[in-house]
Amino acid sequence: MRVLFQPFAAATHVAAQVPLAWALRAAGHEVRVATQPDVAEDIARAGLTAVPVGDPLHVAAKMNPDDADLVDELRDDAWLRVLDPGELRPERLTPEHLHGVFAAWTPLVHRNTVPDRMIDDLVAYARDWRPDLIVWDTMSYAGPVAARASGAAHARLLFGLDLVGLLRERYRDVLDRLPAELRDDPLEEWLGHVLERHGLKGPGRGFDEELVVGQWTVDPVPTSLALPLRVPRVPVRYVPYNGAALVPGWLDEPPGRRRICLTLGVSFREVVGEDQASVGELLAAVADLDVEVVATLNAEQLAASGPLPPNVRAVDFVPLNELLPSCSAIVHHGGAGTFLTALAHGVPQVVVPARMWCNTPRAERARTAGVALTCPPEELTAGRLRAMVRRVLDDGSFARNAARVRAEMLGTPTPGEIVPDLERLVAAHRPPGRHGAA
Repeated sequence: MRVLFQPFAAATHVAAQVPLAWALRAAGHEVRVATQPDVAEDIARAGLTAVPVGDPLHVAAKMNPDDADLVDELRDDAWLRVLDPGELRPERLTPEHLHGVFAAWTPLVHRNTVPDRMIDDLVAYARDWRPDLIVWDTMSYAGPVAARASGAAHARLLFGLDLVGLLRERYRDVLDRLPAELRDDPLEEWLGHVLERHGLKGPGRGFDEELVVGQWTVDPVPTSLALPLRVPRVPVRYVPYNGAALVPGWLDEPPGRRRICLTLGVSFREVVGEDQASVGELLAAVADLDVEVVATLNAEQLAASGPLPPNVRAVDFVPLNELLPSCSAIVHHGGAGTFLTALAHGVPQVVVPARMWCNTPRAERARTAGVALTCPPEELTAGRLRAMVRRVLDDGSFARNAARVRAEMLGTPTPGEIVPDLERLVAAHRPPGRHGAA
């Protein structure tokens, strides 16, 4: 069958889709990856076929304060603190909060990063290429629109916690209690107009919840840490992919003392252009610990932090999948790839979660599971971080709990092992009369 992957146009989101794309390709299926031109080279470097659609997104430039008024709203995160999609406390999920989240995120994020031109190009390509399955990023609604327009089955591939699934379940419960004339769903309004523009309206063609949560969801988060939802879920083992990289020679040498990794990931460099946690505070916290620190920090981050402590080795990039097996702990920003790679290697974590999507609730669920300690960036001090690092290193329960979650992940089907399940789901969800591609 033909499978079209549709990631959000950021390298980290492409990386989250590569293992499943390769599993389908290795099983003999034809695979292509379509998104804005920004990440075409990242896709090609992964050995996959890139299909650029729409204009370049330039997501980092969209966060530059010299841009339009919309950018000022995005960078001033007061609205995000009030309408945080990662707010999962039941008492806070009021009808007003839920409506506010969709009213804010639909124009500020979804419509801004998935513009009409990109959707139109993807729809045209899907109608021409006729994929049997479109696997789409939960941050990009172009995928399900193209699937509906081309008659393909479609599934979300998550990169972290299923915030959309949870918020939609709660929001639909609210809307279903209202008279029809009082239901106001900003996401439905936008996607409904998009569908109509492509001649899609009416039962089975217009808007429904499948356009938001997929016909099913492929979820790499361990079941014990995933959000309990009603959406059809296909668990898959998280297989780390760090992009094209060389393993440095020093990594072959065993560390002389316990090694910890300190990283703020690449998401904020790529998407926002700055970090929320203070690099200086992070380095001060580990300076007098009897550990070897590998800090993945670039020149700009280091320039604002002062001299490096003698126990810190700074590298712009090193593949975490190769570094973490030698580490006793990791300090990081809560990004999905970093978090899941640490779990895959059974490494205890200290999380200073950046305010981006599900970083904060993910950190909290890790804390509850006993694999991590966490502190909000605005409350971070060198002393507090130092105490957390010492605790995860010296309290054996963190390593034991991390090993337990790692064992759970190893017992979850690999991307290759779920391919037959995807083939069956495609056959079950393909519209009547739709024949698969050769």
